[in-house]
Amino acid sequence: MHRTTRQSLATGAALIVLALASAAHAEDKPADTAAESAAEAPADDIVVTAASVARGNSIVSADRLRTQGSTLNIVNAIADVPGVSIRGSDAYNSDPWSYGINIRGFDVNLRSSKIGQTIDDMPAYNASYYLGGAPAQKYLLNELVGEIRVDQGTAGVGSASASALGGTIAYYTRAPSEEMGGLISVGIGDYNLRRYAGYVETGRILDGTTRAYIGGSRLTSCRWAYGCADQSGADEWHGEAKFVSEIGKFSITGRVSYDKAVDDPLIEASRSFLDSTNAPDGSSPVWLGIPAGVNENWAHAWSAHRENVFGYLKLKYQASDSISIEVSPYYHWQKGQGDWVPPYQQIALDPNGVRTIAGGTAPGASRKKSYFDYIDASGRQRPVIKGLDYTDIDGTRVLSSYCYDAGGAVKASCAPAQTYRTSLYGHDRFGFTSKVSAEFGGNRIEGGVWYERLNRDFGRQWHQVIDARRGAAYYNDPQLIDFQQHFQTNQWKLYLEDTLTLGKLTLTGGVQKYLIDIRGQTEGWDAFGKPVAPLGTKLNADSNLLFSLGAVYHVDDALQAFAGFSQNYGAVGDWALEKTQTDTSKLKSSVANDYEAGLRYSNRRVTAQITGYYIDYRHAITFYSADFIAGGPSGSSGGINYTAGTSGAYANTGKGIASRGVEASLAYRVTPAFDVNAAFTWNRSTYQQAFLGGTANAGTDVIVAKDNKVPGAPTTLVSLGANYHAGDFRAGIRAKYTGKTPGDAVNTPALYLPAYTLVDASLGYRFKLDDKRYLDAQLNVTNLFEEKYIGGMLDEFTRLYTRGAPRTVSATLSVGF
Repeated sequence: MHRTTRQSLATGAALIVLALASAAHAEDKPADTAAESAAEAPADDIVVTAASVARGNSIVSADRLRTQGSTLNIVNAIADVPGVSIRGSDAYNSDPWSYGINIRGFDVNLRSSKIGQTIDDMPAYNASYYLGGAPAQKYLLNELVGEIRVDQGTAGVGSASASALGGTIAYYTRAPSEEMGGLISVGIGDYNLRRYAGYVETGRILDGTTRAYIGGSRLTSCRWAYGCADQSGADEWHGEAKFVSEIGKFSITGRVSYDKAVDDPLIEASRSFLDSTNAPDGSSPVWLGIPAGVNENWAHAWSAHRENVFGYLKLKYQASDSISIEVSPYYHWQKGQGDWVPPYQQIALDPNGVRTIAGGTAPGASRKKSYFDYIDASGRQRPVIKGLDYTDIDGTRVLSSYCYDAGGAVKASCAPAQTYRTSLYGHDRFGFTSKVSAEFGGNRIEGGVWYERLNRDFGRQWHQVIDARRGAAYYNDPQLIDFQQHFQTNQWKLYLEDTLTLGKLTLTGGVQKYLIDIRGQTEGWDAFGKPVAPLGTKLNADSNLLFSLGAVYHVDDALQAFAGFSQNYGAVGDWALEKTQTDTSKLKSSVANDYEAGLRYSNRRVTAQITGYYIDYRHAITFYSADFIAGGPSGSSGGINYTAGTSGAYANTGKGIASRGVEASLAYRVTPAFDVNAAFTWNRSTYQQAFLGGTANAGTDVIVAKDNKVPGAPTTLVSLGANYHAGDFRAGIRAKYTGKTPGDAVNTPALYLPAYTLVDASLGYRFKLDDKRYLDAQLNVTNLFEEKYIGGMLDEFTRLYTRGAPRTVSATLSVGF
């Protein structure tokens, strides 16, 4: 969109907020007649509301989920929540590699997770995707989600998350229906999208005590970059089931989900490449064979394979009208693999010049790169090292002269070398949440305990590509075992909260405490590839007592004033022990002190909220490259460091981010059939002190100046939307303006992400077949006006980016019964 259009959008949003807010009291009148009252649309037609708590928050209803369509990533539903910035480059934003979330300067991205996420109040695996984390869409079937609650900046003391520095995103699946029924859905869209989904409801069974549903989906699509020409895309199977049983004073809720997915990402590139070419991303559309370096960017070889099983049981006992007890055990299992194809092969040699499979990072061993393979008489390929002869693992002598002549020229008989580098992920995570609540007088007291045990494995292997000239097939046996690590985390959280109601004033005070012990083992080998005692590390990440205090004053039935303070915790995770040079005795977990105050208004036609906040983030943690830790200049040189492995370290950099800003939202039902909404965010997130830092694989460390703006955190966000729903017809349109945003921690001018505006539209119609059955058709268009923009950035240091997706059209046809 043109700059004038963007400015008009921002101005229009401000005018709507001001005008409708001033009209709110005039509209808040009781209906004069029963007929007028009946004409009012139900309150849940306003799709973004808020809970009456002492912090800014937003609740996104199932109506918003239905409007955005079932083919989009579930996280897109919160894109219009004030304070929330959703990045992404995939046409349906289902690529976990390139998408990110930023709330008040705190990010969830490929490498970092500073926002808590829960599923039905159960803890999701709050790790970055690079460490095996699972985004929310891997746990959820869109059709069975009831609502999403966003606490921007402040998490409730009972939230089951140890990484909620920037607040919490809580996803809630809906309860099973009282009656039998179900849904069958078929979605199609651009880039060969196919999605088949459905669920069946049992209604009341087992003498009316129980209701349940079971559902699933199958999704395939191509990346929009090069369409389906490069064979890359998404391939996902998903299934889930839930039941609720009520027997006297007991209720039991159980849910389990299964997800198996292969995701090929949009390939990041430098801004100079994206700004000077029309290439959709940094990928190559075909496997070219020669030169091998080009194959490195074949997107189909960048696959991320993930399989997740996650389930829980909630056991609740209502001892009396005022006392309830709840215990909820849960379990999460994951296995995965990340693929990559470096344009050479890595081998390890012991001090005698004999190749070893294990021990590539052992003291006394040396790593060598082979760019060409010699094919022996049996057809076996052997890596050849220029200028060096060595003995292979079977005793065969491999000579440099097999591939290089006396002048260093490569012989035509040798094949270009290529490797499948696989990162191996696996974890078992189990635990329980529990709480007891009691009400007496004007008090409501809640206390609880959360325990989690995480066993995580992380390793990396290199596999020899059989013949890079013919394709990406590789040998199953590893060419080199880079590293293998095992971690065990035991975590306890205890909390207590008291809510006191004094007439129109509600006061809330809470305290929480984390007790976290982490132990790690990095398997070891000597220079000859023989196992030695593993390197053991440990870390204590216990917190101090963390306090919160808040107040809500009900001015009248519609207007509330609120204010609050909270200390949010970002615990050091086992990821810090991955880098074996981390000094765990000095590493402190992060704390964000959040202060906020605001006004909230709600009646049958208007909901509005404005919040001002300030966040002081302490004990920030950053990564230092091995070069910095060792004090030497050699090693990574600004390019991709394929052998980063376990080297480098995490350390505190003192004061972290300071964020301050204002968030405002308003939804107004103009008529029973037409409503509009607007949201505005002004946020300034800056680094409070200068520091030296970087990201693994990003090259050398850089100096970040004090008061630099935090990358990925836009200063200005504006959204406008309108929805029309009359009878069986519905239509909606929304526009989201994202202001100019720093693209790296140094705030390099050429790397700023330009401002952009995205417009999405939807149409739907429901054909009623009888009282219960229906046929529903919906059309969705994202990026309606083909805005050109930078949609993704990997993190604050890597300086690699992806383009946003072009206009994308999808349609869904559903049959309800």
